Amino acid sequence: MSSAEYTIGGVKINFPCKAYPSQLAMMNSIVRGLNSKQHCLLESPTGSGKSLALLCSALAWQQSLSGKPVDESLSKKTEVPLSCCCTCHSKNSANSDVHQRTSHHFSSPSTPPSERNGTLSGSQDSPEKTTLAAKLSAKKQASMYRDENDDFQVEKKRIRPLETAQQIRKRHCFEKEVHHLDAKVASEKTTKLNSPLGKINSISPQNPPGHCSRCCCSTKQGNSEDSSNTTKKDHGGKFKIPKIYFGTRTHKQIAQITRELQRTAYSGVPMTILSSRDHTCVHPEVMGNFNRNEKCMELLDGKNGKSCYFYHGVHKMSDQHTLQTFQGMHKAWDIEELVSLGRKLKACPYYTARELMQNADIIFCPYNYLLDAQIRETMDINLKEQVVILDEAHNIEDCARESASYSVTEVQLRFARDELDSMINYNIRKKDHEPLRAVCCSLINWLEASSEHLVERNYESSCKVWSGSEMLLNLHKMGITTATFPILQGHFSAVLQREEKVPSIHGKEEAREIPVISASTQIMLKGLFMVLDYLFRQNSRFADDYKVAIQQTYSWINQSDTTDHGLLILSKNKKRLRQKAAVRVLNFWCLNPAVAFSDINGKVWAIVLTSGTLSPMKSFSSELGVTFTIQLEANHVINNSQVWVGTIGSGPKGRSLCATFQHTETFEFQDEVGALLLSVCQTISQGILCFLPSYKLLEKLKERWLSTGLWYNLELVKTVIVEPQGGEKIDFDELLQMYYDAIKYKGEKDGALLVAVCRGKVSEGLDFSDDNARAVVTIGIPFPNVKDLQVELKRQYNDQHSKLRGLLPGRQWYEIQAYRALNQALGR
Repeated sequence: MSSAEYTIGGVKINFPCKAYPSQLAMMNSIVRGLNSKQHCLLESPTGSGKSLALLCSALAWQQSLSGKPVDESLSKKTEVPLSCCCTCHSKNSANSDVHQRTSHHFSSPSTPPSERNGTLSGSQDSPEKTTLAAKLSAKKQASMYRDENDDFQVEKKRIRPLETAQQIRKRHCFEKEVHHLDAKVASEKTTKLNSPLGKINSISPQNPPGHCSRCCCSTKQGNSEDSSNTTKKDHGGKFKIPKIYFGTRTHKQIAQITRELQRTAYSGVPMTILSSRDHTCVHPEVMGNFNRNEKCMELLDGKNGKSCYFYHGVHKMSDQHTLQTFQGMHKAWDIEELVSLGRKLKACPYYTARELMQNADIIFCPYNYLLDAQIRETMDINLKEQVVILDEAHNIEDCARESASYSVTEVQLRFARDELDSMINYNIRKKDHEPLRAVCCSLINWLEASSEHLVERNYESSCKVWSGSEMLLNLHKMGITTATFPILQGHFSAVLQREEKVPSIHGKEEAREIPVISASTQIMLKGLFMVLDYLFRQNSRFADDYKVAIQQTYSWINQSDTTDHGLLILSKNKKRLRQKAAVRVLNFWCLNPAVAFSDINGKVWAIVLTSGTLSPMKSFSSELGVTFTIQLEANHVINNSQVWVGTIGSGPKGRSLCATFQHTETFEFQDEVGALLLSVCQTISQGILCFLPSYKLLEKLKERWLSTGLWYNLELVKTVIVEPQGGEKIDFDELLQMYYDAIKYKGEKDGALLVAVCRGKVSEGLDFSDDNARAVVTIGIPFPNVKDLQVELKRQYNDQHSKLRGLLPGRQWYEIQAYRALNQALGR
């Protein structure tokens, strides 16, 4: 298909093919929203090409901003700084000309990256009128200050001092696309303290790589929410291009999005993909470890004399220009390609992806990275004045609630208490560790005292629930109040510092390394302090949006694993003492997704939520506390005659098919639905997807069909593959490939049957086009577990706030959760 060009809202959009009406409607809504800084809620059916429309319209809009004028309100005179030889300024001198120019990232999208690096296109003239004095002042201001996101700046005529010989030499190098750094400049290059590049060189002020300490491009504002990623205007008053944060539910969906990006004229845009160590770590010791985060942090700390040699190789591929010179990386790439390159170059893909964020135009990540305050801090994600796109956003309410919730076990609290004890005993930052130990002790004592008043729910399961306001009173009794909590946060920040300054013999201060608490204790305390921050924030504004629950269950564990008293028995097989011990968990559950969204709503440039199953749209606005000015419900791209959708009330033998819990337990239902599925497989060729409400029912049906021989009959017709519960990513990928291969390379069997679960990996975000899904069968309706305590509390919360805040009543909310999951499965 030939490419097409559309002009929407003054933005030229290059599209890889002729766009469907639904895609044009999507792009129109997105450009309108981004132009006017309004939030968008866009529903477009699965399979209608919404990802392509999202990418092309957002990136075209971003590139169109390269010609925006300087804000004259910030155009005031400043002193001319000393001439500077850092890479950012030498790049400026390379691009200085009498003609107006733009950054090469915003040149014609169809131009290959190699050409764009050398040839820059003219910027668009702004329609806005400014006075000549303001323009001259702004241009002079612009020439003096450059920001670390220099690739996003408009190159304008500017007043500048004469070049030094060194700058001339560097300019020629940059024009030939050669990165040249003097030894002197290289030695001055510093990075943030938590950056791998910074640790290689030395511990120094928080300057980004390649910048000198004299120029303003090295300054950060300190606060993570107002750091160097801040867009809108830099220190010189020039308009800064917003980055695009593209969030989706899983890493598998990100792989699909990047494949779509490869098809577009924007495939060479600087990008990165943020992901967990589970997907990107290549260190042999960490990969084989159950908790990769903790093991990685231990290696970085240099415990036991070991360190991570991959981490020290990050500089080999952490620059956008350098990365694009490697084979297969000049266009949009997938995380697997970065991991493969990392292994080859002995460089850590996890930290490389984070470094690449600095100069990326678009950043892909799972959307909990954008909603979870802890992850944002860890990943150094600052969303101020950035564009946030959340694809497959039908799950966003659940994700937002989880992001503002936290659970901690009594065992974790005891471990932290003991570790803090040892720090105090060794007189290590005693004044900082003592208050933190007191918090752990208070919570442990409260847990023990409260466990006597738990109410039994199920067999060997009991709980007690407090409102957020009641929990604040309990915290007050422990000495944790609105006044004392900021002090505790200060103590916690202090104990995380690995160095402290001490006076030396010569009178100068020296940095001395100090032992810090383990990674597991750090993670636990960070989570606890995050949720306490929400509870105390803005005069306890969110307190009523929380429920605090203690849950107690029992489990059999080795005697040495616990100090709790329990029933001791001698295991026949293992010949060691085992005991039945109480396991207590303290849960801080957020019932209002607007709590997590309050961190980003009002700070970002615009939020764009898209999915195939957003209806009813009204509930999203009320649940998230966000006003979506621009809303769209697009039609599907196919005709009604091309697909049949219907319900089947009885099977081949005429038995009624009612998939309620009571009926699914009977052999009659299990046999009838099995016979129906076999009939479908015998009638329809190629790929068939079958979705069930739960893994429990999947296992029950499989067990029954194996015993009756029906499973064998299914395997005679098609290759039968079952979605695994949990498991490693590589196992799931292999099973998925088996399914595709069975359809592509037909042998004796006619395609394949994939049996999966609603809300599982297969049911959401994965494309099964053409022969890969000639039929989709769903059995039952995937209602959330009605007996789950969190579901019960959420229903009560919605009933309580439905009239005042416009939330869906509890029953309606419960049903919508089921039908959205069902529609997602059918949409495959």
